[in-house]
Amino acid sequence: MTTLPKLTMPHDVFLLRHGETEWNKDHRVQGQKNSDLTKLGRAQACEQAKILRGIRPTLPEHTLWASPLRRAQDTAKLAFEGAGFATDARLSEINCGAWEGTTHTERLARDPDIVAGLQSEFDMYTSGPGGEGTHELATRLHAFLSELQGPAIIVSHKVAIVVMRALLTGDPDGLHCSLVPAQGSVLQISDNRAIMHQNPRVQSGSAANLTNIIV
Repeated sequence: MTTLPKLTMPHDVFLLRHGETEWNKDHRVQGQKNSDLTKLGRAQACEQAKILRGIRPTLPEHTLWASPLRRAQDTAKLAFEGAGFATDARLSEINCGAWEGTTHTERLARDPDIVAGLQSEFDMYTSGPGGEGTHELATRLHAFLSELQGPAIIVSHKVAIVVMRALLTGDPDGLHCSLVPAQGSVLQISDNRAIMHQNPRVQSGSAANLTNIIV
């Protein structure tokens, strides 16, 4: 298991995963290819906007960021409610190489030996022929985070957020996809602790109170 160095930040970082996309529904690996937000995905971004309405007024001066990939840009426009934000390519999802756009069945047909050797979902994203590995992804995300001068709110992607969470918490077991925040939630990293802000019923689109969960 790869372990990442702990990156201690003097300010809070808030991580938002983009809303559900058409390829999420089809269980296709997206990587750095684009897929449109679904109706649910847009609703999830609007739920993030509601959460941020309660968070942003409590913060000192802060910055808003998003990956350049379309699903992250579309989520940011809704979650930030039209506020201006910066874009940085280092926040893009991991490049999954030849596996981008594929289903499990297609990957198994193309590369049966590689698929048979996978130990986890995270390994699946880092094992596509011609794609990025954990080290390459962590290096660019570490560089981005190290340049932040104050609190930041960031819209990014599943595997990228797993790696940023691991960097910011120092969790030795942090490279696991079960730790990704749900779409429609906001993951706060404060003093190396991960705190989840979410609507427990966001998947159904129903109203509910927000909960804070340390993860």
